[in-house]
Amino acid sequence: MYFEIVPQLNQILRETASRLAGEGGGPQEESLVFTPTREVEHGDLTTNAAMLLAKPLKKAPRDLAAEFLQSLQKSPLVEKAVLAGPGFINIHLKNSVLFEVLKRVLTERENYGRSRKYAGKKALVEYVSANPTGPLHVGHIRGAIVGDTTAAMLAAVGYEVTHEYYYNDAGVQMMMLGRSVQARYKNLFGVDCPFPENGYKGDYIRYIAAALKTAQGDALLREESWEPFTRFAADVLMNIIMDDLRMLRVKFDTTFSERTLHTSGAVRKILKQLEEKGATYEQDGALWLRSSQYGDEKDRVLVKNDGEPTYVTPDIAYHCGKYERGFDLLVNVMGHDHHNQVERVKIAMRIFGYDLSKLVYLLNQMVSIERGGEKIKLSTREGQFMTLAEMVQELGADVTRYFFAQRSYKAQMVFDWDLAKQQSMDNPVYYLQYVHARACSIETKARERGIQESPAFDFDPAPLAGGRERSLLLKLFYYPLVIMDAAERQESSLVPTFLEDLAKTFHTYYQVQRVLDQEDPVGSLSRFHLVLAVRQVMRNGLGLLKVNAPERM
Repeated sequence: MYFEIVPQLNQILRETASRLAGEGGGPQEESLVFTPTREVEHGDLTTNAAMLLAKPLKKAPRDLAAEFLQSLQKSPLVEKAVLAGPGFINIHLKNSVLFEVLKRVLTERENYGRSRKYAGKKALVEYVSANPTGPLHVGHIRGAIVGDTTAAMLAAVGYEVTHEYYYNDAGVQMMMLGRSVQARYKNLFGVDCPFPENGYKGDYIRYIAAALKTAQGDALLREESWEPFTRFAADVLMNIIMDDLRMLRVKFDTTFSERTLHTSGAVRKILKQLEEKGATYEQDGALWLRSSQYGDEKDRVLVKNDGEPTYVTPDIAYHCGKYERGFDLLVNVMGHDHHNQVERVKIAMRIFGYDLSKLVYLLNQMVSIERGGEKIKLSTREGQFMTLAEMVQELGADVTRYFFAQRSYKAQMVFDWDLAKQQSMDNPVYYLQYVHARACSIETKARERGIQESPAFDFDPAPLAGGRERSLLLKLFYYPLVIMDAAERQESSLVPTFLEDLAKTFHTYYQVQRVLDQEDPVGSLSRFHLVLAVRQVMRNGLGLLKVNAPERM
């Protein structure tokens, strides 16, 4: 409904502005925008179109707004249009518009809020992408949830979305993993093999070594190379990682190995292409990218003087491949500490002539976990950390997912473990789920009294014209905009914010208004349908976050 009503209001403004401007003087469509008001008493929608168009139309903003008001007042959608401040126009929609929203929710059900705006477009969302050097710990969860919910928002507006995990199975860290397993494996046979100074010390290394002994026996006892140990460990750890992510309701469509970029020749290919473009040079035995010519503070090494590529080089090859796969949108969810790497990749993509507007990075800020007033360690190398699996097993996927989805990835986050454990209205997950459960309880009581949902919507909407009911209807009206905004801005935290606002409005309403009143059968039927619509939108929103909507609590 939102995306049907607003274009009609915009059309009224365009026609009025064109009439005032004369032949060929109409405004650009994107300059006219209606948005929800911040305060409900000011109206349902607002626009600053008069201020935007005042200069090109050579009119004072308030004078132009007065012209717009006259035109808007004639619309069958508008109950009242009010001039505010230096030229804002606040719109109060007719109640009949919001009654239609109620019908739309109960007709479209789980599809309400979804759209086909980006149908035919393909998006690749790459997230988590942790090195397979150990099980995922709680520090990895934020990226997993941000990526998974962002992908859900994109799918909700029509994108065909691919979830991808890129794993670094090459380089120094993987060598250190192999040597760590190698040492533990040989120790199992009584062979004295010094543990590497910067090796991985977790108990999971002993588990992998024992699994290797079971699988291979002593066949690798005299093996001096670390590579067979790395390959075995990476396979074991990737299986563990994917199993743990499934506990969090995260599932990937594809995985991509960094090692294949080297073995396939993709890294050599992009280095040759950069050379042909004059974007590289050799100095001190190393190969450098002329990144300073593209705004970087200095040139960057692509291949070190020992012949080994730096971290960013295979990443450049990987992203060239992403573009070549034909996606319309490339979303990368990474930690904030990858900022410099991001800039190097963007520079390389510019050199290759790729469209940077298709490439979006969501850089997660730091997260800390507080439990009993103490911070939980997140160090994989030291082996002293809480794993993702342990967190989900103790808190459940609903709470874990919601707490991480609740806060914008742009802000630092403190995960309050003690609050997450509570089963009270102070816990935001419980607070939202209780809306759905309460609505289900109301439905059960309604049926006991012979009140049924009307497929033909044969009920009197007049009892829903009151302020409290209208506030709920207005929230339902805004919901599709929230989903579109979350998808286009890649800011999935907008959905939890909306759901908490809807829940607060509903809980307040329930405390002061008896939904089912035997002395008011007409109003009871109308309010019953409103509750069903609120329940549906709550279920839809929680569903996008992959949080359950229970019928009983």
